[in-house]
Amino acid sequence: MKKKQLLSVLAVLLTASMACTGCMSSTVKKNAQAGKGEKSEEESKTENQNQTSGTEGNYTDITLWDDSTEGEGNLLFQEFADGFGEAHGIKVERVVMKMDDLRTTIKAAINAGEGPDIFTYEIGSGYLGVLANGGLAYDLTEIAKQDGWNELFKENALTSCQFNDGLYGVGNQLESVGVYYNKGIFEKYNLQEPETYEEFEEMCRTLKENGETPLMLDDLDQWPGYHYESIWLNAFAGCDKISDILALKDKFSQEDCAKGLDKIQEAVQNGWTIDAPNAMGHDDARKMFLSGKIAMYPTGTWEVSAFGGEEGLGEDCGFFFLPAPEGKETSGVFGLGQALVINGKADADKTFTAIKFLEYMFDEEHVNRWLDAGLIPATNNANVDEAEVTPLFKDAADTILTATKMGSNLDVLMPTKVNEATANYMQELLAGKKTGMECMEEKQKVLDQETEEGNYKAVVK
Repeated sequence: MKKKQLLSVLAVLLTASMACTGCMSSTVKKNAQAGKGEKSEEESKTENQNQTSGTEGNYTDITLWDDSTEGEGNLLFQEFADGFGEAHGIKVERVVMKMDDLRTTIKAAINAGEGPDIFTYEIGSGYLGVLANGGLAYDLTEIAKQDGWNELFKENALTSCQFNDGLYGVGNQLESVGVYYNKGIFEKYNLQEPETYEEFEEMCRTLKENGETPLMLDDLDQWPGYHYESIWLNAFAGCDKISDILALKDKFSQEDCAKGLDKIQEAVQNGWTIDAPNAMGHDDARKMFLSGKIAMYPTGTWEVSAFGGEEGLGEDCGFFFLPAPEGKETSGVFGLGQALVINGKADADKTFTAIKFLEYMFDEEHVNRWLDAGLIPATNNANVDEAEVTPLFKDAADTILTATKMGSNLDVLMPTKVNEATANYMQELLAGKKTGMECMEEKQKVLDQETEEGNYKAVVK
């Protein structure tokens, strides 16, 4: 869900990869550069359909590519790789790289026969859907039925990875986008977590009148704008209507969606945010919030560990979902970090081992390690009360796991061209140059074009 840096050149990828646990062979490097070894989409589909079911095999060495390049997530994946390898007398070799770099090399690598056996990848028809259609991702449908994945994993961890009636990955962790707040500032002005958007607005007025900056909105890096859109659209249109839009049963170009974006613009014009959101980078925005200069900051749960830790606000940091207007039900905004995907062209033993490795990461014995690392696994068997987590993490996790309405984080479900349009019009919205309806009409126009060209298919929950 979190948007990372722009695409880097291949040389940067190779340097970063060799510095990590594993490295690429020269053949993969050449094919990644030249695109050699690629087969037609129809050939790839046929080859994938002819594979064994993956339910039987022998444990063998496998390779994992993942984008957990730093922090607790990096340590967690290494722990899983080492633990599984030791348990079965094999080696799980990791190659760690940024998602943008993984995306630029994965197709050529798999087609060359030197890709990873299991890897993390972005969810959505423009990302995982492309691999599924090209036979590069293994169809896990029968495995899910036989091994009880419908009971183990959250529903959206599976449905978000389904394309053409097949299951081509599993969402690894739940993420949510909401509003962090400084409890000290709230207590100073006797404020409580708002239950309606009208209460949220009144709270912003109170903070502004007392010389505080109520809300941080930063969009120099552009990816934060995706999340502001998702937060306000789900609050004003509601998750059911957003689901209908994603299923191509409705349109973004409607009043409720436009009003949500107009409210973002109104917050800037009212002076509830910093003066120029488009000039503020995310790193500087985080520093301002953590230094107590900003009362609230809408961003994602990937910040829980930093915001609630000793170097953050600690117990003085809280979290809530942006509330809906009075009379509507609040929709939390949810997404999945990435999907774990099995190579669609690997041999039977590697496929079998990769599937067992995936299950190992989420079984009863290991699932709480995700929580210990500050991540929320997309499963039904994790227990927050047993995990060693900060109060903020527990607060956020409880808010997420008890939500009755689950709205969608849009950027991970949209094709690249739609996201490119969104990145641009959100900056224009924040600068007061476009209205909410103009933005929504532009989004719908590009989505219609991408749908016609086969780059987007209905997302059905």
